[in-house]
Amino acid sequence: MRATLFVACVSLVYFSLPAYGDGAACEPITIFAAASTTDVLEEIASEYEKETACSVSTVFAGSGTLARQIEAGAPADLFLSANADWAKWIANAGLIRPENKVDLLTNQLVFIVSARDPDARLNIQQAERLRNYLSNGKLAIGDPNTVPAGRYAQAVLRHFGLGGLGDGQVVRASSVRSAVTWVARGEARAGIVYRTDAAIEGEVRIAGSIPSVDGIDITYPLALVGRTPNNAAVGFFRYLQSYDAAAVFADHGFSRISAR
Repeated sequence: MRATLFVACVSLVYFSLPAYGDGAACEPITIFAAASTTDVLEEIASEYEKETACSVSTVFAGSGTLARQIEAGAPADLFLSANADWAKWIANAGLIRPENKVDLLTNQLVFIVSARDPDARLNIQQAERLRNYLSNGKLAIGDPNTVPAGRYAQAVLRHFGLGGLGDGQVVRASSVRSAVTWVARGEARAGIVYRTDAAIEGEVRIAGSIPSVDGIDITYPLALVGRTPNNAAVGFFRYLQSYDAAAVFADHGFSRISAR
């Protein structure tokens, strides 16, 4: 199968959805998904590999990067965003029908530090203590312009009076996974990332949870792209909302909004 790849992180998997499709021959499926869902989507696909006649390309990057590529004509059949605004942006471009979008997942922000720093405890409500901790290091977040986790991090920093952290103290990564890597390598002293991403990197540890803030809703919408989605894409769209998929999402630390 030949496909044009719009980001570097691409994996190819195969699965079939006889319980969710109409039994017709499968067309190739491409899902563009937030980088924070890489591991869980690959696992879900492999669970169904034995049952498949459908080929699926999975493309992972920051949600804003993916949304812009879809708007520019990238061949995505589904879009799993880590931010509702990017899904709305695609919908406003006429590429998503309202009935073909569901709010699928939620996540949580946490502070991470190097696993070699076992004593650090960070609390976003203790602004002065956090500033002191970062006085000889940097805070890694996703780029708020393209990475939803970075947008959420920026919003909570402002909410708790930390929006004035200097540009020299805050470093912005192209994806939440990159922010985790910077902390793991010691290139940043701390990071604000999703709990799900913190859990998969052995060289970092969670140093504190970040409380929910009114108006900051971490939601992962799932949508079919295009006015007339193909049957194979519809089948995968339905499967991702199933109880079977919900169990895998839960194993990776995501909370499902609903399952059917």
